[in-house]
Amino acid sequence: MAISSPGVGSGLDVKSIVTQLVNLEKQPIVQLQNKGSTLQTKLSAYASIKSSLATLDDASTAMMDTTTWNARTFSSSNSTAITGSATSTALASSFSVQVNALAQVQSLKSGAVTSGAALGSGGRLDIQVGQWSDTTFNGGSNSVLSVSVASTDTLTDIAGKINNAGAGVSAVVVTSGGQDRLLIRGNSTGDASGFQIKTYDPSSVEITDGTTGVGQLAYAYNAASAVPAFYGMTQTQAAQNSSVSIDGIAVSSATNTVSDAVPGVTLNLQTTTTTAAQITVGLDKELIKTKIEAFRTAYNSIRSQLADDLKYDPGSKKGGPLQGDSTAIGLQNMLRDLAASTGPSGSTLGRLSDLGLEMQRDGTLSTNSTKLDAALQNPSNMQTFFTYSSGTASMDGIARRLRDFARGANAIDGNVTGRNTALQAAITRNTKDIDNMNARVLRTEARLYAQYSRLDANIGSINSLGNFVTQQIAQWNKTG
Repeated sequence: MAISSPGVGSGLDVKSIVTQLVNLEKQPIVQLQNKGSTLQTKLSAYASIKSSLATLDDASTAMMDTTTWNARTFSSSNSTAITGSATSTALASSFSVQVNALAQVQSLKSGAVTSGAALGSGGRLDIQVGQWSDTTFNGGSNSVLSVSVASTDTLTDIAGKINNAGAGVSAVVVTSGGQDRLLIRGNSTGDASGFQIKTYDPSSVEITDGTTGVGQLAYAYNAASAVPAFYGMTQTQAAQNSSVSIDGIAVSSATNTVSDAVPGVTLNLQTTTTTAAQITVGLDKELIKTKIEAFRTAYNSIRSQLADDLKYDPGSKKGGPLQGDSTAIGLQNMLRDLAASTGPSGSTLGRLSDLGLEMQRDGTLSTNSTKLDAALQNPSNMQTFFTYSSGTASMDGIARRLRDFARGANAIDGNVTGRNTALQAAITRNTKDIDNMNARVLRTEARLYAQYSRLDANIGSINSLGNFVTQQIAQWNKTG
């Protein structure tokens, strides 16, 4: 007799019976899942520890950077006139600076021409950059660049040709009252960035009469004329260097930036002065404080994280994710010992507390600003305390020790990396065990359904036979 649904023939709740038996079989899976969750929590905790150690590594490395200890500040008593900067090579010092002249470009303007009108004659302009000394021009090895001018060219046309020639100057046309004027400026400041313009007619004969045609755009000195003079355009500004006096010593520059007149110091000149400005270059103590604060924060972060991961709360009777973990305990002990250790013999500072980083009851560091400011009065002594390298780890500077500790723990063969690897392997094994157990439960469930289906069928057959016998007896009694 076929039973299409378990329990139909026997009246047994086969599904409920099998479900309860299967749930019993699943109990080890629940335990494995809980174990997997614990392992994942530990793995996450170590990932955070690894990140915090990397931050401590970075902060300690920054403390060892020589630029931290050699950084300079720059201040000016007249920042409207002089700004600037100082590199680590600059000596801490103070000096006066008076700005006598700013660097400037040479600039010329032409006479007025009816707006949009052509000059009336062609020719060319020969432009050369160089240095004027009164009426004498020295172009040196600078190239002469020629600009061809057509008889139909307007000042606007000529300005465009000049700008396209790459002659070291730039041109623009200004229109006012129906008249155009050509303005030409040098592209660079400084004595050596002046320029001369000679003009030639279409037959390449030099034009020294600067009153007509293309000759109006010349700027040169005619020493051979009856009255020696500049001709053509009018100079509105001469090219010149900037000029300053540094504690009475004259210094010039082709630009308004004076670099390395005082080694490592750059002066940016904004305007001339009638009285000297006081410039002060000093150690950038605020930068050092910032790096020390980052170092303290990084140390406190990993210290607090390890404490939280290892703690046990008697009230809730719950522990942190790494309670009892020997690797984490070892890291905590090493970190504490390093922070409490004495500095290198090359420094008069004995411990972190001597420079203002004081150990608290919870193992973190707090900053005593008074002590820190006092220690910064001798920055080289503090630098030695943090960065000294002796070749023996226990004799190195504190920042170097903590950097090596963090870097070693996170190395390929380090404690944290090894623990991460072990936890990941344990998670992989646990996952495989869960998969195997699930497969086993599925097989058990199938076997139980098969067994109870047979039992259901057998009981169904017995019940059917019993009913038949009962019917036969009842029929026999009626006919007896």
